[in-house]
Amino acid sequence: MGKKIVLLVLIVAFAAIAVFAWQRYQESIKEEERKAQKKPEDPIVVNVVKPEHITMLDERIYSGTTQAWSSYDIDPEISAKLVSLKFDIGDQIKKGDLIAQLDDSNYDQSVRQAEAELAVAKAKDVEVKALLKLRTSQYDRLKLLHERNATSDSEFENAESAMKVQEAALVQSEANIQNCEARLAAAKVKLDNTKIFADWNTGSDIRHVGDRYVDEGTLVSPGKPILKIIEIDRIKARIPIIERDFRFLQVGQKAEVTTDAYPGETFEGTVEMISNELAESTRTVVAILSIPNKDFRLRPGMFVRVRIVLSEHKNTQAIPPNAILSRNERQGVFMINPADQTALFVPVQTGLETRSRVEILSPVFKETDVIVTVGNHMLENGKKVEVSQLSRLRMAEALAAEAQAQSAEQARQAEQQSAEQARQAEQQPAEQARQAEQQPADGQPQPAPAASGEKAP
Repeated sequence: MGKKIVLLVLIVAFAAIAVFAWQRYQESIKEEERKAQKKPEDPIVVNVVKPEHITMLDERIYSGTTQAWSSYDIDPEISAKLVSLKFDIGDQIKKGDLIAQLDDSNYDQSVRQAEAELAVAKAKDVEVKALLKLRTSQYDRLKLLHERNATSDSEFENAESAMKVQEAALVQSEANIQNCEARLAAAKVKLDNTKIFADWNTGSDIRHVGDRYVDEGTLVSPGKPILKIIEIDRIKARIPIIERDFRFLQVGQKAEVTTDAYPGETFEGTVEMISNELAESTRTVVAILSIPNKDFRLRPGMFVRVRIVLSEHKNTQAIPPNAILSRNERQGVFMINPADQTALFVPVQTGLETRSRVEILSPVFKETDVIVTVGNHMLENGKKVEVSQLSRLRMAEALAAEAQAQSAEQARQAEQQSAEQARQAEQQPAEQARQAEQQPADGQPQPAPAASGEKAP
């Protein structure tokens, strides 16, 4: 019995010791947690920048295809065999050059025949006029006799009828002459059309052959072209403009044009025309650019990229794109509170965006404000931050460059001021000498003004 009581006492003692040890252990853990909570957090190292005031360009890059400024097909006005074709693909052609010669044998014969018919008609007209003169003379004579009752009514009427018939014959003869002249003119036009010349009304006097459709010996006819003439001393680029950009585009805007055919080179273009209708399928409007091409380097059909500046924002504040992030569905940046070096989230309204800069419309930053660019994704309001050594170095370099620029500007202004003072000092003696020459010499009285009615000496 005594042993059981001792064993029970021992068990209770061990249990009490174990409970006490467990309580001490829990208290030590809580103490460690309290110490850990009281220990200050290490600041987050970040990179920062100062907002810049720069000029930002709202620009777009479009793609398009070059076309000849103008082009047209040359086809004959008549049907004939092509005797000679003077030009081929790629040849340069001048206004007034003979392009092609058609077989003119049939048309030359037609001219000769029309000339002969006209000559016959004119000869017949002479005969008709002579006969009319005779009939008129007979009528006048019989009219006098009829008035004196010296001839019968039938003879007078026959003479009058014969004269009128001859007058009608004269009208017919003159109409026949006009008809023959018209046939001769038409025959000459067809004969002239056997020679095809280069002719256009606008642009320069030089064009090029874009294509050749037939060879010599071919029977050509109206509506079947023989050559294609293109104007390429200026080229047009046809580019589609999306609906969002349409309202910013204006006739006369300048553009930079590049093509893979000439890497690294830029050609200047001008917006020449803008369509008034958007295509339903693509919701784009067509713009036509004019590109000078005096050296004929650009050719129709080239793929081009066109850079157009839609607007220019001068002296606007901008920051790097990686400085902007979202918090609670709001877009903003983290600034550093200089009082306690903690992060502060500031919502922003952005404008233009490029690869390296984003325009900030609001708020307006101060010159002393700094924006976090690297490490901002780990920040919350009130977090301690530390500016990295690299950022400190870059800001110091920026301040030094700004101070150097200000010093250079002050030196330039001082130099201009010194030059102006030197110029004035050089001009002063000359001005004094001129004034001295204009003043009368010492001791010589000025001549008195002439009295009324007297001449001055």
